[in-house]
Amino acid sequence: MEINFDAIGLEIPNENAFHDLAEDVGKRGELSILPRKGGVLHGRCLKFGAGLEVWTLFYESGKGEVVYADCRPAFRARYAQKISPWILTESDEDGEALIHGFIEDTNTEVLFQLQNLTEIGSRVLEQTTLSVGLCGLAYRAEVFENNVEPHWKSYDEIARNVLENENDWSVAGHILAFDALRNPQSGNDLFWIYVGMGGLQLEILVNQRALRGKKPRIGAFIEADVWLQGHILSETAKRNGYEGVDWSIRPAEYWKSFKKPN
Repeated sequence: MEINFDAIGLEIPNENAFHDLAEDVGKRGELSILPRKGGVLHGRCLKFGAGLEVWTLFYESGKGEVVYADCRPAFRARYAQKISPWILTESDEDGEALIHGFIEDTNTEVLFQLQNLTEIGSRVLEQTTLSVGLCGLAYRAEVFENNVEPHWKSYDEIARNVLENENDWSVAGHILAFDALRNPQSGNDLFWIYVGMGGLQLEILVNQRALRGKKPRIGAFIEADVWLQGHILSETAKRNGYEGVDWSIRPAEYWKSFKKPN
């Protein structure tokens, strides 16, 4: 399939497998809806754990006509990026929502598939700065011991016509962190890799079978071709992921847990 399900550990060899997956997500996925002009966009998200997801979208017109829009892999990134300025391009009936913008206070451009449009609500899209988790799902990747020239380039910029998606990027940098993951449904082993490219840090996800060269290690270098996708973080998601002091709780409450019985 043209979208890389292999990066999240799912094998989709043909159209029948693709439609079977979409049907399963439609039955078991978590539902979210977003009213749009002239209709409603229905999203379903099937979560496998460890941040691995598959999204399907259906568009229902004001006349009650339902159009199947899309089915695609997803990964909830572990780190947040600030995007400003930004612009959203939508095609409801195709299930497309692309965000084009810049990492805040830099000239680093990003263009990515927004996964959770139906989940966040319309008020989030009124913000001038978005808090976004970005992760590139890798079509291919290779680890090197020797230094590689860091870069972050769109496929349009480097004139490659290998892939059709406009949010495909070529990534090169050094490994800041990595983690081994397993898709619990398929049993396939993956690598989450955090890559430093000078002014940009990006998470990528790659199937271990698709990773060439050396084994990942901190300080080694990596090159990858990725399909860039991301999730906008709502206030609820940001609070859930925050590990600092929760000022909504009175300091006196903290000390109660340390109180010794007489």
